[in-house]
Order: sequence, then structure tokens, then C-alpha cells
Amino acid sequence: MVGLKIGLDIGTGNVTAAIEGKGIVLSEPAVLALERETGKVLAAGKEALNMTGRCPDAIKLVRPLLSGGISNLENSKLLLRTFIERICKNKIFKPTIAATMPAGLTNLEKRNILACILNAGAGRAVLIEEPLAAALGTGVMLDKPYGTMIVNIGAGTTSVAVVTMGSIAVAKSAKIGGTDMDKKIKTYLKTNRGVAVGKLTAEELKIILGGAEIRDESVVAISKGKDMTDGMPMFFEVTAEEINFAIRECIEEIGKAITEVLEVTPPELVRDITDDGIFLCGGVSGMYGLDKYIGNQTGIKVKTPGRETEIAALGCLRALCEENYLTENGYHFVTLETLGV
Repeated sequence: MVGLKIGLDIGTGNVTAAIEGKGIVLSEPAVLALERETGKVLAAGKEALNMTGRCPDAIKLVRPLLSGGISNLENSKLLLRTFIERICKNKIFKPTIAATMPAGLTNLEKRNILACILNAGAGRAVLIEEPLAAALGTGVMLDKPYGTMIVNIGAGTTSVAVVTMGSIAVAKSAKIGGTDMDKKIKTYLKTNRGVAVGKLTAEELKIILGGAEIRDESVVAISKGKDMTDGMPMFFEVTAEEINFAIRECIEEIGKAITEVLEVTPPELVRDITDDGIFLCGGVSGMYGLDKYIGNQTGIKVKTPGRETEIAALGCLRALCEENYLTENGYHFVTLETLGV
């Protein structure tokens, strides 16, 4: 008898998991609440996220996953262990996990992620490039010499890849995503409006008002923050145009990453992409006008396949379940013993 097969999308903002026969079973913010003195885990995921800006000094919130990688090994292990235990419950056998990683990581960075997953409770683990996992999740054909471009825009990274025959032909990972947009919004409001807002408020404004294109109609929201002059709470009005201006640099960086990949993609694969379009996924992919912006930048139509935040985890699960796919494409499972941890 073997343990569960888990497809795990490890992102800066969210951790998403899928298991064989059930699909998505977990989608939680990558946030951990710890007791400051002892390091004991008090909450993880949504429960911990809701504590943002509201914690007493005795509790600290950490986001141990940085740009799709590992910023703190011990805290990342605690976070993933909490989630793996939720999925596996009291099962005796350790799970086999295929997890995402940004394209272009060093061997040391890959080793750190694998060590974290294995120490968190996995029996065997393998890493798959994030855009390839997303491509597999969209149902891309594994045995056809046909080019597909995937753009996965998450909280910490934007991964761009051209996939053919179930493998990556060209890829780039840029450290830009939704979290950077939140920071830009906070800075803009502080500098130009004299208003201080927290991370959750900035993220809410990004979701409600953020866009890559100017809307035809004027859109305004009322939000709450702190007046920088006297430190008192206040209501303020902000427009979509202001939020668009605040995040414009991030949008341009995403567009630049896509065009750079297209520039080095072989002509025949570009032809396929032009015929089939660019597939957009990840937590930021549904932003107003982003598909139109990328289409204007590249001259290629853009598609969103649906379930944008889930397809990378589903792709990892597909890789585990497709017999011989991983080994035939050069991916190898490791254990704590083989990793030498």
C-alpha cells in the first residue's frame, strides 16, 4: 500500500494542493502565526491571515515562502507540515508529492525546497517548473510537437514558459507579482494621499480597482486608513485610475518578461503560439484588462483557461498520475536519504 499522491503548488501568497480522485483539497494563504517566545504554531492559512495587523506582541506572523521559494527553512517546514497533516490526517504511509518551483532556480534552491517538503512529512518528492505544471493543468498534449505559452502570475513571481511535447523549450521567471503591486499601492497612498493602509487593504484595493487598462467608466471605492498627519483613522476615496498608476510599473515588468521569452522562442513554436494564443493563469491573471494589455504588447490573443489559481496543483497531480511521464522527461524523486539530509 502506498501513500497519497499530492500535487502541491507552493506560492508566495497561497499553497494549493490536489489529490488523486478528489482534485483540489486545500487552498490556503501561505501565512503562519507563531508564539513569539516558543515558536509554537498557533494558526496557519486563512486563520493566520485574518490576524494581519491585529496581533498582540506575543504573536508574530510570518510568510516563509518568498517568490515561490523558501525564505526560512524552519518556518516553511512548519507551514507545509501543518497543511500536509490536514490533507493526510491519520494515514500511516507518507505521501508522494510533486511540487512547483519557479523556473531557473539554482541546485541549492531546489535542494532547500525538497528538504523542506520531505521534512514536512513527504515520503518522496519531486519538483516541477511552475509554468510546466500550469501547462499540464490546462490539459496540454504531452506527445505532440506543438508549442504552448503559459504565463503564470502569482503573488511573488511571474513565470513564463513555452512548452512542447510535455517539456519546457524556453522559460523565464521574474520576481514580480501581486505582492509587489500591494506594496506599490501602499507607497502611492502614503506618498500622494498622506494615507497609511495595511497589506489587506492594499490587496483589497488591487482586487476591486486594479487594472492593466483604463476603464471606459470611472470607478471609485471608499476605503479606510490612517491619516499620516495626525495618526487618526479616516475614510478616503480612491479611483481605479490611481490604483492603475500605482501598479503600472509591475504590469510593464510582466509584459517585458513575456516579450523576452517570445524573442528567443524558435519561429515554429511562435507560429503555434500565434495560432493557439497565450494561456494566462495564477492569482493575478483575472485583473481587469490584463489579457488585453498582453495581447496589445505581443499581438497574440490571450486566454484564461479557468480555475487560474488551481491549475498548477492539478498539473503536478497529473504529472504524478501519468505513468512514466516524470522519469521520461528527466525528473527524479528524492527521499531524505537520497537527498542526504
